[in-house]
Parts: sequence; structure tokens; C-alpha cells
Amino acid sequence: MQHEQNRKEPPMPLPQILIVSGSHSPDSQSARLADYLRQRLQALEIAEEVALHDLGGAPLPLWQEGVPYPFAEQAASAEALILISPEWHGMATPALKNWFLYMDLAWLAHKPVLLCGVSGGAGGLYPVLELRSYSFKNFRPCYLPDHLIVRDVQAVLRSDEANPEVTRCRQRIDHTLQLLQAYISGFDHIRRALPEPVAAFRYGL
Repeated sequence: MQHEQNRKEPPMPLPQILIVSGSHSPDSQSARLADYLRQRLQALEIAEEVALHDLGGAPLPLWQEGVPYPFAEQAASAEALILISPEWHGMATPALKNWFLYMDLAWLAHKPVLLCGVSGGAGGLYPVLELRSYSFKNFRPCYLPDHLIVRDVQAVLRSDEANPEVTRCRQRIDHTLQLLQAYISGFDHIRRALPEPVAAFRYGL
């Protein structure tokens, strides 16, 4: 009996996460930040697999009905998503808005999603506000109350930079990724407890 009580449960498999970099540029700071977040997710042992779709390096054509999403398998199996957008004229990028049109309800519904704004200067907030306001209607993503705004992104990504503001931003990134980890576990229970199929009332209110 004592032997059975001391027997350890096998560790739960780590979740899969999809990161989408919303910049149109093929060699963008947003894509570099996405890779940095991927490294931190794995270093903190938050995710087993992290898929990364860079909309600058692998752009999507303007959506037409019936066109498949090339990362469909990764989107369907992801237990959480991170969406990154630079701030262009106070807006999220057209590429990221176009990305939403490729989505299937089952890929996003009732999954935790972390929003991340990016700026080379002091901006970066408006894309987060825009996505929170309009992008949830048909897909039911559950945006975390916390979000990331990475300002002066070049300095944050430079390994030799260690001023107090940069250090504080990196600490905030790790803290927010750990929050995402907690939400992943909670929303797994929520999805299993849903009282109706995910497609019910699929177009929202």
C-alpha cells in the first residue's frame, strides 16, 4: 500500500502553442520577437511544441472562400495562441486581419490567446485594443486580461542590452507567459465542460 501511495503520476504532456507574427515585412522585428517568445516558452517549460507562422516570411493571399490555411494542423492542435502585431498608423496589420478570415471556429473557440503589440518606439497599444474590440465575434478566442506591449523592441531583443527598462520588459514577458500557462490548464477544463457543440450559434450575437 505504501509503495502505491508513493508512486508518482506520469508528468502531463506540455501543450502546443501557435505564435503568429503579423508584420508584412519578411525580416521584421515582430518575427524576431515571435522567435524570442518561442525560446522563452521552451526555456520556461511551458510548451512542448511551438509552431510559428510569420506572415511576412510566409504571407497569405487575400482570403477567398474555400482557400485552405497552410498551418491548419498547427492551429487545430494548439491549446493556446499568441498574436503579435506591430502598430501601423494606430492599427493592427491587414495581414493579421486577413489571417482571421482563414480561421475555423473550432481552432480558436474557447482557447486562451495572448495579444502582443510591438513598437520600435513608445507605441504598440492600439493593435491590442483593436483586436480586443472586433476580432472575437465569430471565433470566440478568449483574450487574456493581460497583454504584452514590447516597446523599443530592438533593445529588448539584443542579448547584450541590460538596462533597467529592458530587464523589466523581459521579466514582464516571462511573467505573462506563465500566466498563459495557467490559462491553458483552466481552459482545457472549460472546453470539456461546454454545454453545447462549439459550432452552436456560430456567428455570435
